Amino acid sequence: MTYFLVMGSLVLSVLFTLGWALSRLLRWIAGGLPGGGGKAKRKPVRRGATRQAGAAKASRSASAGTRSKAKAGAKPPSEPWRITRRLAEWHSSTALALVAAPTYLVARLAEHGMSFRPPHSVPSGFNALVAGLGWLAAGLILLALIHRLAVWRCR
Repeated sequence: MTYFLVMGSLVLSVLFTLGWALSRLLRWIAGGLPGGGGKAKRKPVRRGATRQAGAAKASRSASAGTRSKAKAGAKPPSEPWRITRRLAEWHSSTALALVAAPTYLVARLAEHGMSFRPPHSVPSGFNALVAGLGWLAAGLILLALIHRLAVWRCR
């Protein structure tokens, strides 16, 4: 039993470190992609160097007028709910899911390996522990997906 506790804590710490590194790597990659998580940088507008014809300005204002008439009947977008804003602010759900899922997979693999060793059997509470860890991992993955949806909604 001591062996399982020591090795389990070692595996958990290694998986936590790898999960954190993977989370930071994915955020770094996503931040570098166009349209990624980073804030958009706006180019400064040069006011003196514009060369637009009067006809282009007239057609643009005419199309803007028809757009404004169409938007007048449309409902403005509603403010996100408070729980949506709170979920969008909670950034640790993805990292926790990246730690819990591999931990569950390693525990499931250990359970499978222990069940096929002829002289030994799986400890009595280990199956319940693996099942609980699986539900925890599934819940954290679902929470991470809901977090991404809340971030998208709050933009």
